[in-house]
Amino acid sequence: MRNRIFVLALLLFFSAGLFAQKKMKKGQITYKVTEVKSKKAGTRMLEGMEMQLFFDNALHKLEISAMGGLIQMATISDLEKETHASLFNMMGKKVKVLEDKLPKTEKKNKYQITYNRDIEKTIAGYPCYQATMTSPEGTVLTAYVTNKIKARHPYFVKLFAGLEGWPMLYTINNNGMRMTFAAQSTNPNTDVSKVFEIPADYEQKTAKELKDMMGGFDFGF
Repeated sequence: MRNRIFVLALLLFFSAGLFAQKKMKKGQITYKVTEVKSKKAGTRMLEGMEMQLFFDNALHKLEISAMGGLIQMATISDLEKETHASLFNMMGKKVKVLEDKLPKTEKKNKYQITYNRDIEKTIAGYPCYQATMTSPEGTVLTAYVTNKIKARHPYFVKLFAGLEGWPMLYTINNNGMRMTFAAQSTNPNTDVSKVFEIPADYEQKTAKELKDMMGGFDFGF
């Protein structure tokens, strides 16, 4: 009996390891801000911020929840139709901006990128290695990337222009502020059939109207 339990435990262990090595082409990745260091006022409210990334082939959605859910933001992108929707729910005020174009991305890689494949971490079940990105302005971005996830959300494509692999953990150092995002979990079996639907109860605005509402702040996603 003990031998059977031992064999079953080994099978479960190795099957879990094999599953983690499969390429993830659709599903859900959950990120969380695990570190915020800055002397600037108001940055502490970013601690604990969560991001949910959903993707299925050309469809991508990124959801952000901050301040305990009081502020919720999301973008929905269709890479084939090249459409992009930005959604904002700020304490019950719901606004959406619909565009027939995707956010602009850098045509050329402006970062100096170095890889250190000897520095490894397993993050949310995926083997990752270290990459360091340095911009001409001095921004340093340290990431741990995996080649096992196939997603292309415009925000990540823009932020990580030229980077090989998919970032599962990344730290941004810029102008005295340090922030770390870490993947907490992945789920390739998440039902995303209705995730990419644009809600009807959001008031439609233009990008300029929204920017004016936000006091000139550019969402950037």
